[in-house]
Amino acid sequence: MSGTVPGLILDWGQDMKTTFFFATFIASIGAAYATTITIVPATGIANAVADENAWITANFPSGDTASLVETFETYGYGPYNQLATGAGTFVAVPGGLGSNASGTGTDQFTILNSSDTPFNGRYNTTPGGNNWLDSNDITDLQLNTSLSNVYFFITDVNDTGGVLTMKTQDGTTSSSFATPGYNGEIYFVGISSSGPIGNIQWLNTSQGDGYGLDDFGTVKSSSVTSTPEPANWLMASSGLLILLGAVRLRMRAAGSSR
Repeated sequence: MSGTVPGLILDWGQDMKTTFFFATFIASIGAAYATTITIVPATGIANAVADENAWITANFPSGDTASLVETFETYGYGPYNQLATGAGTFVAVPGGLGSNASGTGTDQFTILNSSDTPFNGRYNTTPGGNNWLDSNDITDLQLNTSLSNVYFFITDVNDTGGVLTMKTQDGTTSSSFATPGYNGEIYFVGISSSGPIGNIQWLNTSQGDGYGLDDFGTVKSSSVTSTPEPANWLMASSGLLILLGAVRLRMRAAGSSR
């Protein structure tokens, strides 16, 4: 049985279509953010800095502000299972494998400098600095972060037979590092997303081929309208109200037609 009200035809088929439309609409609002991983090889620190500046210029408005959020200069050696930093919290993911070569042999990462590193080819990239975060040759390192964009330098990737893949929480992956790489090679990496990145993983196929990470930065928007979440929730709420209104009208129409 169907009921009719002025300007609106209400029956089960139409209600199902309406429900499906709004369910799809609301689900699309909560869909995963789109993430892009950019990896650029460099010929030295100065060239990596130039790549960083080019990436910022190409991807963000001129009024936005880029700033370093972590240089690892204030931390001791470790080793660490997790470490809260300005870029987020680094974690040695449980279930990953520890180093079997020059590292500590444990599933932990370290903060190194030129005086205590057992590795060749990994180094500090901060002007006037000393430290970097070292993977310690573990197979699964993760950064949990609330940032929507982040950039950094990575050194000494894939130079002894390993293959490194980067993966973000939404499933975006990139393994665009040279294979095999050469000792001491440096890359600029920039990651941008339409919302919080969530986490970044460094997944390595080797327990004897690690890397160093340094100089994490982010770009902050100069526009207060750049955050879309409140508008999305407003749209979702409006959609729910419309759906509830349609259901109530149908119930009233069904009752009046009996």
